[in-house]
Amino acid sequence: MKTKEGIPINMEETKMYIHYSDKEILNVDFSYLIFNVDSINKKFGDLANFVAKYNLWGETNGKLYILNEMVQPHDRLHHLINTTLKPLGFKQYDDFVLGYEQLTKGANGYVSPLLDKDIPGMEDVEWLGSMITREGNFVWHREIDDWETYLEWRQENQPQYSMGYYQMLLIKYFEKYDPHKLKFEPKIIEHRGDKVIFGMKKHKGCLVAKIDALLELDDRSKWE
Repeated sequence: MKTKEGIPINMEETKMYIHYSDKEILNVDFSYLIFNVDSINKKFGDLANFVAKYNLWGETNGKLYILNEMVQPHDRLHHLINTTLKPLGFKQYDDFVLGYEQLTKGANGYVSPLLDKDIPGMEDVEWLGSMITREGNFVWHREIDDWETYLEWRQENQPQYSMGYYQMLLIKYFEKYDPHKLKFEPKIIEHRGDKVIFGMKKHKGCLVAKIDALLELDDRSKWE
Protein backbone atom coordinates (compact mmCIF):
# COMPACT_ATOMS: atom_id res chain seq x y z
CA MET A 1 0.00 0.00 0.00
CA LYS A 2 1.21 3.51 -0.85
CA THR A 3 0.24 7.07 -0.06
CA LYS A 4 -0.94 9.35 -2.87
CA GLU A 5 2.70 10.48 -3.26
CA GLY A 6 3.90 6.90 -3.66
CA ILE A 7 5.46 6.51 -0.22
CA PRO A 8 5.05 2.94 1.13
CA ILE A 9 3.18 2.77 4.44
CA ASN A 10 3.13 -0.99 4.94
CA MET A 11 6.49 -1.07 6.72
CA GLU A 12 5.96 -1.32 10.47
CA GLU A 13 9.48 -0.05 11.16
CA THR A 14 9.01 3.04 9.02
CA LYS A 15 5.58 3.89 10.41
CA MET A 16 7.20 4.38 13.82
CA TYR A 17 9.48 7.13 12.55
CA ILE A 18 7.81 9.16 9.81
CA HIS A 19 4.53 11.05 9.82
CA TYR A 20 2.69 11.80 6.59
CA SER A 21 0.93 15.18 6.26
CA ASP A 22 -1.52 16.26 3.58
CA LYS A 23 -0.63 19.94 4.10
CA GLU A 24 1.22 21.83 1.39
CA ILE A 25 2.73 24.27 3.90
CA LEU A 26 4.59 22.78 6.88
CA ASN A 27 5.75 24.23 10.18
CA VAL A 28 9.43 23.98 11.16
CA ASP A 29 10.84 24.44 14.65
CA PHE A 30 13.99 23.95 16.74
CA SER A 31 16.93 22.87 14.53
CA TYR A 32 16.02 20.96 11.39
CA LEU A 33 16.95 19.53 8.03
CA ILE A 34 14.60 20.00 5.08
CA PHE A 35 15.00 17.60 2.16
CA ASN A 36 13.68 17.83 -1.35
CA VAL A 37 12.02 14.41 -1.67
CA ASP A 38 12.90 14.33 -5.38
CA SER A 39 16.57 14.43 -4.39
CA ILE A 40 16.15 11.46 -2.06
CA ASN A 41 14.42 9.52 -4.82
CA LYS A 42 17.25 10.25 -7.26
CA LYS A 43 20.25 9.80 -4.96
CA PHE A 44 19.03 6.98 -2.73
CA GLY A 45 15.65 5.59 -3.72
CA ASP A 46 12.44 5.27 -1.75
CA LEU A 47 11.94 7.79 1.09
CA ALA A 48 10.55 5.19 3.48
CA ASN A 49 13.60 2.97 2.98
CA PHE A 50 15.89 5.98 3.44
CA VAL A 51 14.23 6.80 6.78
CA ALA A 52 14.29 3.18 7.93
CA LYS A 53 17.89 2.46 6.94
CA TYR A 54 19.33 5.43 8.81
CA ASN A 55 16.93 5.24 11.77
CA LEU A 56 15.49 8.69 11.08
CA TRP A 57 12.28 10.44 12.08
CA GLY A 58 10.21 13.43 10.98
CA GLU A 59 7.39 14.53 8.71
CA THR A 60 6.74 14.52 4.97
CA ASN A 61 4.04 15.70 2.60
CA GLY A 62 5.55 13.79 -0.30
CA LYS A 63 7.42 16.85 -1.59
CA LEU A 64 9.41 17.88 1.47
CA TYR A 65 10.83 15.71 4.23
CA ILE A 66 11.56 17.53 7.51
CA LEU A 67 13.71 16.13 10.31
CA ASN A 68 14.01 18.24 13.47
CA GLU A 69 16.16 18.08 16.58
CA MET A 70 15.15 19.65 19.91
CA VAL A 71 18.51 19.13 21.61
CA GLN A 72 21.13 21.89 21.49
CA PRO A 73 23.73 21.63 20.14
CA HIS A 74 22.24 19.66 17.25
CA ASP A 75 25.17 17.25 16.86
CA ARG A 76 23.03 14.51 15.33
CA LEU A 77 22.08 16.68 12.37
CA HIS A 78 25.69 17.58 11.64
CA HIS A 79 26.69 13.94 12.08
CA LEU A 80 24.03 12.89 9.57
CA ILE A 81 25.25 15.48 7.05
CA ASN A 82 28.91 14.49 7.35
CA THR A 83 28.62 10.71 7.61
CA THR A 84 25.56 9.96 5.47
CA LEU A 85 24.40 12.79 3.21
CA LYS A 86 27.75 13.91 1.82
CA PRO A 87 28.91 10.34 1.00
CA LEU A 88 25.60 9.80 -0.84
CA GLY A 89 26.23 12.93 -2.93
CA PHE A 90 23.69 15.21 -1.24
CA LYS A 91 24.55 18.90 -1.45
CA GLN A 92 23.48 21.70 0.83
CA TYR A 93 20.85 23.94 -0.85
CA ASP A 94 20.60 21.70 -3.93
CA ASP A 95 19.13 18.72 -2.05
CA PHE A 96 18.66 19.77 1.57
CA VAL A 97 18.99 22.76 3.89
CA LEU A 98 19.94 23.05 7.55
CA GLY A 99 17.81 25.60 9.39
CA TYR A 100 16.95 27.00 12.78
CA GLU A 101 13.69 28.27 14.21
CA GLN A 102 13.52 32.07 14.22
CA LEU A 103 11.64 33.47 17.23
CA THR A 104 9.55 36.56 16.50
CA LYS A 105 8.88 37.81 20.04
CA GLY A 106 11.21 38.68 22.89
CA ALA A 107 11.38 40.51 26.17
CA ASN A 108 9.75 43.91 26.64
CA GLY A 109 7.59 43.55 23.54
CA TYR A 110 10.51 43.08 21.16
CA VAL A 111 9.42 42.00 17.67
CA SER A 112 11.98 40.44 15.34
CA PRO A 113 12.83 42.38 12.15
CA LEU A 114 12.64 39.00 10.38
CA LEU A 115 8.86 38.89 10.77
CA ASP A 116 7.11 38.28 7.41
CA LYS A 117 10.42 37.56 5.68
CA ASP A 118 12.14 34.45 4.34
CA ILE A 119 13.92 32.20 6.81
CA PRO A 120 17.61 33.26 6.72
CA GLY A 121 19.65 31.13 4.35
CA MET A 122 16.65 29.95 2.35
CA GLU A 123 15.99 33.01 0.20
CA ASP A 124 17.71 31.60 -2.89
CA VAL A 125 16.85 27.90 -2.56
CA GLU A 126 15.02 27.28 -5.84
CA TRP A 127 12.85 24.39 -4.63
CA LEU A 128 11.91 25.85 -1.24
CA GLY A 129 9.68 28.72 -0.17
CA SER A 130 9.70 30.00 3.42
CA MET A 131 8.13 32.63 5.64
CA ILE A 132 8.50 33.72 9.28
CA THR A 133 5.15 34.71 10.80
CA ARG A 134 3.76 35.43 14.25
CA GLU A 135 2.34 31.91 14.22
CA GLY A 136 5.67 30.23 13.48
CA ASN A 137 8.18 29.40 10.74
CA PHE A 138 6.70 27.83 7.61
CA VAL A 139 8.07 26.19 4.47
CA TRP A 140 6.60 24.79 1.27
CA HIS A 141 7.83 23.12 -1.90
CA ARG A 142 8.24 25.83 -4.51
CA GLU A 143 6.66 25.19 -7.89
CA ILE A 144 5.80 27.44 -10.83
CA ASP A 145 2.19 27.87 -9.76
CA ASP A 146 2.67 27.72 -5.98
CA TRP A 147 1.66 31.35 -5.43
CA GLU A 148 -1.99 30.29 -5.60
CA THR A 149 -1.51 27.87 -2.69
CA TYR A 150 0.58 30.40 -0.80
CA LEU A 151 -1.94 33.20 -1.33
CA GLU A 152 -4.83 31.12 0.03
CA TRP A 153 -2.80 30.24 3.12
CA ARG A 154 -1.71 33.83 3.79
CA GLN A 155 -5.22 35.22 3.40
CA GLU A 156 -6.54 32.66 5.89
CA ASN A 157 -3.78 33.11 8.48
CA GLN A 158 -2.71 36.72 8.01
CA PRO A 159 -5.25 38.62 5.89
CA GLN A 160 -3.56 41.94 6.71
CA TYR A 161 -0.41 40.90 4.88
CA SER A 162 -0.44 41.62 1.14
CA MET A 163 3.08 41.00 -0.18
CA GLY A 164 2.36 37.43 -1.26
CA TYR A 165 -0.84 38.57 -2.95
CA TYR A 166 0.92 41.27 -4.99
CA GLN A 167 3.76 38.90 -5.83
CA MET A 168 1.27 36.49 -7.36
CA LEU A 169 -0.28 39.33 -9.40
CA LEU A 170 3.16 40.59 -10.48
CA ILE A 171 3.98 37.17 -11.92
CA LYS A 172 0.64 37.14 -13.73
CA TYR A 173 1.44 40.59 -15.14
CA PHE A 174 4.72 39.41 -16.64
CA GLU A 175 3.13 36.20 -17.91
CA LYS A 176 0.62 38.29 -19.85
CA TYR A 177 2.65 41.30 -21.01
CA ASP A 178 6.36 40.47 -20.84
CA PRO A 179 6.85 36.70 -20.39
CA HIS A 180 10.50 36.63 -21.49
CA LYS A 181 11.42 38.63 -18.36
CA LEU A 182 10.16 35.89 -16.03
CA LYS A 183 13.61 34.31 -16.28
CA PHE A 184 14.88 37.27 -14.22
CA GLU A 185 12.56 36.24 -11.36
CA PRO A 186 10.74 39.51 -10.55
CA LYS A 187 10.19 39.72 -6.80
CA ILE A 188 8.26 42.21 -4.67
CA ILE A 189 10.48 44.12 -2.24
CA GLU A 190 8.08 46.58 -0.67
CA HIS A 191 4.45 47.77 -0.74
CA ARG A 192 4.41 51.56 -0.79
CA GLY A 193 1.05 53.33 -1.00
CA ASP A 194 -0.55 52.80 -4.41
CA LYS A 195 2.47 50.99 -5.86
CA VAL A 196 4.80 48.07 -5.23
CA ILE A 197 8.57 48.12 -5.52
CA PHE A 198 10.17 45.05 -7.08
CA GLY A 199 13.53 43.86 -8.31
CA MET A 200 14.84 41.45 -10.94
CA LYS A 201 18.06 39.53 -11.36
CA LYS A 202 20.69 41.27 -13.50
CA HIS A 203 18.86 44.59 -13.08
CA LYS A 204 20.51 47.34 -11.06
CA GLY A 205 18.13 49.23 -8.82
CA CYS A 206 14.40 48.84 -8.21
CA LEU A 207 11.34 48.95 -10.45
CA VAL A 208 7.82 50.17 -9.73
CA ALA A 209 4.39 48.76 -10.61
CA LYS A 210 1.03 50.42 -10.01
CA ILE A 211 -1.23 48.35 -7.77
CA ASP A 212 -4.28 49.21 -9.91
CA ALA A 213 -2.60 47.61 -12.92
CA LEU A 214 -1.92 44.45 -10.94
CA LEU A 215 -5.44 44.26 -9.51
CA GLU A 216 -6.86 44.08 -13.03
CA LEU A 217 -5.29 40.61 -13.22
CA ASP A 218 -7.08 39.29 -10.11
CA ASP A 219 -9.61 36.89 -11.61
CA ARG A 220 -11.55 36.63 -8.36
CA SER A 221 -12.24 40.38 -8.24
CA LYS A 222 -14.02 40.01 -11.58
CA TRP A 223 -16.41 37.48 -10.06
CA GLU A 224 -17.47 39.75 -7.19
